[in-house]
Amino acid sequence: MFDLSWIELVFCAVLALIVIGPKDLPKLFKAAGQLMAKARKMYKDILGSMQQLEREVNIASGQNSKDDQWRELLPEEVRNLPADFLPGSMSAEQHQQRHQAIDLARQQATLAAQHQAPTSSTDKSQL
Repeated sequence: MFDLSWIELVFCAVLALIVIGPKDLPKLFKAAGQLMAKARKMYKDILGSMQQLEREVNIASGQNSKDDQWRELLPEEVRNLPADFLPGSMSAEQHQQRHQAIDLARQQATLAAQHQAPTSSTDKSQL
C-alpha cells in the first residue's frame, strides 16, 4: 500500500517509541484504532445514504423496476391516483367523481374499440 519495506517499518516503530515514549504508545494506538473505526463507519454511512438517494431518485423518476414492490403496500385509492394529481388540490369527493369519470371514459373507449373491430372485418368480407 505505502510500499514500505520491513526495515523502514521497524525504523518508524523505533522512532515512534523514542518520540512518543513507551507509556503513551498504547494510547496512541488506541486513538488511531478509534479514528479508523469512525472513518470506516462514516464511509459506510455515506455509502448507504448515497444508495438510498439513488433508490429514491429512481423511484421518483419511474426508472425503478426491481424495487417496485413498495407500490403494492399502498392503499388502492393512493395506488391509482392520476399522474397530474396534486395533494390538497381536490377534496376526496371531487377525486372520487374524477376517478369515476375516467373509468366511464375507459369503458366507453373499450366498447367503441370493440364495435369498430367487427365492422372492419365485415367491410373486408363485402369487398
